[in-house]
Amino acid sequence: MPIQLAFQDENLRKVCESTVSAKRKYGGLAGPSLHARLADLKAADSPSDLVDWGLAKFDQASDSQIIIFIDDEYHVRAAANHNPPPGTPGKLDWKQVTRVKILSIERANEN
Repeated sequence: MPIQLAFQDENLRKVCESTVSAKRKYGGLAGPSLHARLADLKAADSPSDLVDWGLAKFDQASDSQIIIFIDDEYHVRAAANHNPPPGTPGKLDWKQVTRVKILSIERANEN
């Protein structure tokens, strides 16, 4: 089952769904990379696959968020967008996540 995406707001949706908007906002390298990474996410069985492939990491500050690498300058911050069955007590089981909300696109050096 492919991952379903939702977006924090309409501007973010537009950038994530339009290659022209993404290139205009993030440049000729990060724009296409954003779309490639979102395609990887949609094709994955779960967001944890991206972590296994070295394309993302779980946010250590928030159990329900994941950081998806776009390039050296930018990353996507996303969150589980439903309540899948829990894993270890108090931990989100990312292998059960099928809906993800894109929260923001941030400069990689902001954290």
